[in-house]
Amino acid sequence: MVYAYAPGRGAVHGLRLLGGYRGTIHCDGFETYKTMTRETRADALSGTLAFCWSHLRRQFVKIDHEDSPAPAPVAREALERIAQLYAIEKAFRGRSDSERRAGRQAHAQPLAAAVKQWFEAKLGHLAQKSVTAKALRYALRHWDSLTLYLDDGRIEMNTNAVERAMRPIKLNAKNALFAGCDEGAENWALLASLIETCKLNGVSAESWLADVLAKLVNGWPAARLDELLPWASTYTMGAQDPRLAA
Repeated sequence: MVYAYAPGRGAVHGLRLLGGYRGTIHCDGFETYKTMTRETRADALSGTLAFCWSHLRRQFVKIDHEDSPAPAPVAREALERIAQLYAIEKAFRGRSDSERRAGRQAHAQPLAAAVKQWFEAKLGHLAQKSVTAKALRYALRHWDSLTLYLDDGRIEMNTNAVERAMRPIKLNAKNALFAGCDEGAENWALLASLIETCKLNGVSAESWLADVLAKLVNGWPAARLDELLPWASTYTMGAQDPRLAA
């Protein structure tokens, strides 16, 4: 897992990080991601955007719970329909990529098509400046990217795993607000990348860092640096030891 610090949220920072990347970019509907893949840019990425259903769902949750003093039947039904898609996804969790794709095509694809038709129908009967209409337009405007996961078993339906990994970094942001400088933030991003990668591999970050630093100080050969990575068998086998649990 890689964290990267940037002094802003503009496309230039994302392009610097992902320059030359070809593949799927899992994200929300933030405009910067679209800018990064816009064909009119000379430095545009060749990646395909796969948008997150959780970000769409949260808009309807907010309408249903906060924005509407009166009942919000459209938002409520939208949540119920999205929940059906999530139920299908849950049924195929942990399966192979090909099995997930087949299951999605057989069960989620028809349901998603019905959801789109329902969104379009409801949008035509709402005040166009209402928050519900805005949420429906967001869904329809990003529909191809929202449903990209139906054709590729490798793609997740949402970016929740990434958001969970970002939460501790965000929680620390206020504590670090007035500490250090840009270079310090870059160093913290590097350290956070190492720590979270250890966690993903079930390795104690503290034990790993202590072992790696000791080996480097004692002249570990550069040609064998791959043996010091958190996913190397030297460390992942030791992860079974409860004393090394992250």
